Amino acid sequence: MYDLKALQAKEIEILQAIHDACEKMGIEYVIMHGTLLGAVRHKGFIPWDDDIDICMVRDSYDTFIREGHKYLPENLKIQHVSHEKACPNIFAKVRDCNTTFLHAEHVDLGINQGVFIDIFPMDRIKSSRFGITSEYYRKRFFNVINECFDLAYVKTIQRPMSKAIGYFVHYVINRGIMRGVDRSRFILREEDRRRRLHNRGDDCTFISIYKKITGKYSLFTERALYDFDGHKFYGPKNYDEVLSILYGDYMKVPPKEQQITHKPLFVDLERGYSKEEIDKMIAEGVIK
Repeated sequence: MYDLKALQAKEIEILQAIHDACEKMGIEYVIMHGTLLGAVRHKGFIPWDDDIDICMVRDSYDTFIREGHKYLPENLKIQHVSHEKACPNIFAKVRDCNTTFLHAEHVDLGINQGVFIDIFPMDRIKSSRFGITSEYYRKRFFNVINECFDLAYVKTIQRPMSKAIGYFVHYVINRGIMRGVDRSRFILREEDRRRRLHNRGDDCTFISIYKKITGKYSLFTERALYDFDGHKFYGPKNYDEVLSILYGDYMKVPPKEQQITHKPLFVDLERGYSKEEIDKMIAEGVIK
């Protein structure tokens, strides 16, 4: 168990630092997904939420990955595969090194496991039906291959058929056909492909790859400030269009059984643990 309010406060600290860095750098971000929904519906966190998502248009994102560390406090680190080779994601996180927030799918990775904020790049894509469909399946295929590099991730899959596919991908594709492929280069090549597509794309982007939801890229280039638990952060100016696309009747609070969190294995808001320390706690049954 952990103190959700304290975790939310720590994440707001990180977001405030990112906001300040972006202001100094002259680049743009917007809060997105459940974070934007929380700002509009609750003027802050969705009460049961335990993470923050922000997006940056591609040029701002690349600049932040490359130079953002110069403007962030010393305890905050940008986690991206170009900085931390074992990073498993094609998107970035900013993590607080003085804390720990451990996911089950990351227990085998020698990466910074601090409390984090996710940062997703917004890329233009081709707006034709073929362009959207082909890019959707390319991204889904990449995600399956990339996520199943980690056996710990496969073990967290709930649906039996999906878990069986995960084991097949892990052992047959990743450890067989792709044996010897450097994962970090695999991720960076895919990121470069998406960057090239962005440079020739239309006014269209994926708002959610998991639901095959697209919207206008220009929705994310016009911004407004939103109240968020006593702070002000940028979000898309036309929040109604974005949230309606994502959630439909977004002002309706879902029933309690749908109010879910990420269920971390272990949280410590006062200390960052090394992989060796985490492995020891797992072996001793402190982390289950």
